Amino acid sequence: MTFETSSNEPEYDAQKDGELSYLVAIEAKRLRGDTHWPEPIQSDGGSTSYYQLPEGAKELNDLIEHKGMSFALGNIFKAWYRWGNKDVASKLYDVNKIIYFAERLKRQLEIENDEH
Repeated sequence: MTFETSSNEPEYDAQKDGELSYLVAIEAKRLRGDTHWPEPIQSDGGSTSYYQLPEGAKELNDLIEHKGMSFALGNIFKAWYRWGNKDVASKLYDVNKIIYFAERLKRQLEIENDEH
């Protein structure tokens, strides 16, 4: 994604923006006392509890909130789910959106791994 800037503005730095967005999200979780960091669930390849829908879930946002998805992961999930069904978005638009947010999510995870 490219953004035009005037000669007086600094060039947009996507990595720095991603790092700042991640830090803001982590701080927001801390301030609201959110300690939900899902633990991996062992699976034998069959139906497992992580595939069960939460009570009262009626739309994707219910699932996104239930799983505690980040903004980036939620956007990836929604774009895959609607794949080619949005009237003003082609499949190419959807895949570009998925790639954009996947790259942001990857940077966020790399930052998180560097901190631990």
